[in-house]
Amino acid sequence: MTTTRTRPIPDHGTLSRHKYHGCKCLTCRVAYSEYATKRRRQSAYGTWQPFTPAAPVRQHVMDLQQAGIPVDAIADAAGVTRQTLARIVYGIPAGNPTQKIRKESAEAILRVSRNDCQLGDGTRLDGTGTRRRIQALVAAGWSFVVLAKEMGFNDRALASLARADRVTVATARKVKDGYRRLNVLTPEQYGVRPHARALARRVAAREGWVTAAAWDNIDDPNCKPDTDTGESVDRHVTRDELAAYRRAEVERLRSYRTSDHEIAQRLDMAITTVRGIITELEAGERRDRKQAA
Repeated sequence: MTTTRTRPIPDHGTLSRHKYHGCKCLTCRVAYSEYATKRRRQSAYGTWQPFTPAAPVRQHVMDLQQAGIPVDAIADAAGVTRQTLARIVYGIPAGNPTQKIRKESAEAILRVSRNDCQLGDGTRLDGTGTRRRIQALVAAGWSFVVLAKEMGFNDRALASLARADRVTVATARKVKDGYRRLNVLTPEQYGVRPHARALARRVAAREGWVTAAAWDNIDDPNCKPDTDTGESVDRHVTRDELAAYRRAEVERLRSYRTSDHEIAQRLDMAITTVRGIITELEAGERRDRKQAA
């Protein structure tokens, strides 16, 4: 059975309870009377300014979003409508974020903290950020098999999430955590094999998916990807470039005391090639020590 969430009615003695919910109790009528008196007085003196800049509010909402809090939850905690936040952050439906907001709404939104927006794992929210994070990793050459293993999904389920409109809080959190770990690496560093990287990039090209560099705000439904990022994923790599890359990666993994066999497996190289590079590195280290002495 589907349940509909209802926003709690504001407390007695608040302007919105009287103005928008029609409460006629003495406390609410006094609150409205005080508001009306203040407005008339300030209007007479020319100091009535019911609006305030929306930029600080927009930044606060975006900070909460970056922490994994969806717009619906922020709106509920602040006691404002989702449309109000959408106009402030994304400019929906006009496409231009509003520059002014009523002071009482701004104060209510700015008071919202992460602790006010705790959600159950099963709560469903917009899947834009989740979908784009998976797509970006695939476009960078990460295979669904590797991503599924890292994020704790079945690879077919992850492929479905790459096209999902709505996801649960738990799913969004798992994808964001995996994205945070993997986006600082390349598939080559992780050890994804060349044929798997090529297949992932072909899938992304066919679907029109882009890498993380194309997004100014990966969670913003209104954000359009910048496809002119200067990336050249399919550029031919010369033999010298490949040799330099392998040497650098072997040196990096060796510094972490990774075994020869594991280095060979992660870089998709023959064990003899790895050991040859290590021999050259050790010879170079001996020359450096001798020169320093």
